[in-house]
Amino acid sequence: MSGLREQRHQYRQGFFASERIFVLMSNDNLKVKAAPSLGDYWAALKRRRWYFLIPFLLVLYISLMLAYGLPPLYRSQATILIERQEIPANLVETTVTGFVQERIEALKQRLMSHERLWEIAEKLNLYPEERAQGNRQKVVKLMRDNIYVEMVDVKASEAGSSRPGYATIAFTVAFENSSPETAQIVASELAELYMSENRRQRSEQAAEVTEFLEQEAERLAKEMEESEKKLAEFKKKHVGATPELANLNLRLMEQTENKIQRLDDRIRALEERKRSLEGQLAITSPHKDVYTEQGTRVLSTGERLSTLTSEYLRLSAIYAQTHPDVVKLRREIASLESQTGMNSGASSLVAKLSRLREELAKARERYTPEHPDVIKLQESVARLERELRNISIDRSATVIPAPVKPDNPAYISLQTQYDSVMADIAADHATRRKLEQKLAKYEARMASIPAVERDFMALTRDYDNAKKKYQEVKDKLLEAKMAEQLEAGGQSERFTLIERPYVPSTPEKPNRLGIALLGSMLAFVTGLGGVAVKEYGDHAVHGSKGVLSISHAPPLANIPYIENSYDVSLRKRRRLRSVAIASFALLLGVASFVALYIYRQQV
Repeated sequence: MSGLREQRHQYRQGFFASERIFVLMSNDNLKVKAAPSLGDYWAALKRRRWYFLIPFLLVLYISLMLAYGLPPLYRSQATILIERQEIPANLVETTVTGFVQERIEALKQRLMSHERLWEIAEKLNLYPEERAQGNRQKVVKLMRDNIYVEMVDVKASEAGSSRPGYATIAFTVAFENSSPETAQIVASELAELYMSENRRQRSEQAAEVTEFLEQEAERLAKEMEESEKKLAEFKKKHVGATPELANLNLRLMEQTENKIQRLDDRIRALEERKRSLEGQLAITSPHKDVYTEQGTRVLSTGERLSTLTSEYLRLSAIYAQTHPDVVKLRREIASLESQTGMNSGASSLVAKLSRLREELAKARERYTPEHPDVIKLQESVARLERELRNISIDRSATVIPAPVKPDNPAYISLQTQYDSVMADIAADHATRRKLEQKLAKYEARMASIPAVERDFMALTRDYDNAKKKYQEVKDKLLEAKMAEQLEAGGQSERFTLIERPYVPSTPEKPNRLGIALLGSMLAFVTGLGGVAVKEYGDHAVHGSKGVLSISHAPPLANIPYIENSYDVSLRKRRRLRSVAIASFALLLGVASFVALYIYRQQV
């Protein structure tokens, strides 16, 4: 008996599988059976019709209630065109940058903030029940769920590019609500808010850019003034030593050197003139010559002193130092020196020469001429004699101040020329000292230029950078002010409402026909599923095929089911019950649709 149940179970498993070969197990051998035919499926569907109809009608009823029971939502939509800037960008460039999509998304986030949506809901009296409950979060969520912003893109390619792209030329703002009038009012409000907010935001952004550039220009102006002040102080501190004056200092050095060279030439010429005048003065008497009665010219004191000195040298070489003539000359020389006031040292040299000659005479008596002491004394005597001769020559060439004013015209003229030459020489020497000081100053400047240049270049670079930045910011500020005027005049990129929201006549949602069709398909599949589940769990034998599947042999005869009176009455009762259930379902459906219609009318 358990074997028969197992075989019937295997048969039921293979009954609803299409295009499949079944292997039926028996105690002795294996049998191969073909897949069920379409008639078998139809027979099973007829046999399990209630398992099909009940799920089918239930799901269909629910789907129809959803399709026609959901409240209608009307959508009102506004189309806003994005108009490009009228003035070419190469003439006036706007300071509002960024992609259009980014700006629209930023506007969307601003307008869909909690506070802005709540203000719109209160202004237009949206969702009164939720607002009466004070449920701000729900009101804002409902508005966000019912606001739709979509871009309108077209195919476009950039200049110089062959790749196609997309450009946003407009966008739509829509609002959904159960009331078409409310949807239209809210959509109009949102469109106006988008356009006004865009104008306000662009104007504020342009004003902010202008304000920022003004502050930056003021800051850079102060920085430039500070750099200029530092540079001026540096130039004042290192006046003449800055690199920009290097060529000037070099030219001044060359000019000063040339002046010194010319001045040296002039001084040499004056020195030569001075020596010439001194020679002429030496041979010119400051006074007119005085002659004796015999016609002999009277010698001056200086001339007589020079003559006595020469005579002393001659006699001292001939006579001893104690010779009366030598002693007399020595006394006269000392007397003349005291009278003239010319302390030339001749008397001391004469005394020293006398002493050395005495020592030399004694040394010659004691030593040979080659003795070192003799040679040394000879050299000393010779040196003193040369000095006395020089003194004699110098005295003769020296202008001896006369106790009275010179009266010789030639002498006076020479003396005047001599004084003028001496004054010129003194003035030229003073000028040369000044020129040397200037030259030293110029050389010091040139020597300090490399060290000064490093700091000077750093300060100059800072000043130039500050000036360049300031000029750049000033140019940008001018452009920003023009862009601000462009925004204020409405000649920049702007939003234009090209399609106003209208009052919709048909609801946008729900798609009743689609929901009904989808529900019908789902109801049919659910009914088939109920039949399949019931058939899979039924282990009864139906028809000759069922007998063949478990007996492995065809039946001898096929006796149909013979109904009795009980079966007939049972069938009638089932039919009446089916009619009653169908009528109830129909009434329930009609009542539901009537109630739904009344509810929608009230809403």
